[in-house]
Amino acid sequence: LARARRPVFIAGLGVRTRPEAARLCALCERRGAPALVTYKGKGAVPDAHPSFAGVFTHAARDEPFVRSADLIVGVGLDPVELLPRPWTYPAPFVACGPWPVAGAHVPVTGQATGDLVALLIRVETGGFAPYRAAEAVARAAGPSARVTVDAGAHMFPVTALWPVGAPRDFLISNGLATMGHAVPAAIGAALLDPTRRVVALTGDGGLFVCLGELATLARERLPVTVVVFADRSLSLIRIKQERRGLATDRVALGGTDWPALARGFGLFGARATGADELERRIDEAAATGGPALVEAAVDPAAYGDTLTAVRG
Repeated sequence: LARARRPVFIAGLGVRTRPEAARLCALCERRGAPALVTYKGKGAVPDAHPSFAGVFTHAARDEPFVRSADLIVGVGLDPVELLPRPWTYPAPFVACGPWPVAGAHVPVTGQATGDLVALLIRVETGGFAPYRAAEAVARAAGPSARVTVDAGAHMFPVTALWPVGAPRDFLISNGLATMGHAVPAAIGAALLDPTRRVVALTGDGGLFVCLGELATLARERLPVTVVVFADRSLSLIRIKQERRGLATDRVALGGTDWPALARGFGLFGARATGADELERRIDEAAATGGPALVEAAVDPAAYGDTLTAVRG
């Protein structure tokens, strides 16, 4: 590290406490070095920190940024967090922290958030773009909220744009990429710390997987807002089918009246079709003090281009 002129730090799930994150940030500041974070590592270097360089996934889009480094330092990095692609960077790789990486098969990303927003604007359609929904929820929820994220197409704009200030404030099932993760994770987080509101971001497919957990939220009266990115489809599977030249079969989910379903379980229920309306609904949900569900009726047309913008 002392000899490196252009080091890059990559923080992973092993950076779990605020003191660990503070030490990493201080090191980046002393060296004037950029730091990337994995999905699970979001908050290890806060999005607002001057050293924050973006999210690390080992996507093609990250390659020019990382290839310019003469040293890559993985801090608390586990290979399960990364896309399973060969590691081809010529710079030395050093692993440290509670989750050292064995061997030389590790992956990367680095995309500044501001630049990514510009890319997403270019792929916006005439409908309610999912990245607009993600921004609206983040604005309304504010920095005090903890967020849980499900697997699915909505994950890409959320992981890129949701600002995180501390470790373990962004909970995601990366690696296994488990559908149905967000709501149970939100329940656990709210039980652990009921003084903070939790926002669970899921797709309609992911919520179908764990629908019974809405009864748990109602019974325990937990401060959780479930936001459903409703597009009536398993959009990520559809995108993958299209890119492989396959028929887009068995991915349509049909329409569900999510607010009515939420009220049937005893939750506050509402629907939004635009960013301003969504912010108001998130505020109304928080004002209840208890569990709530807000449907964001998003346009899935931009998901394919969003995936390209995020991963290249």
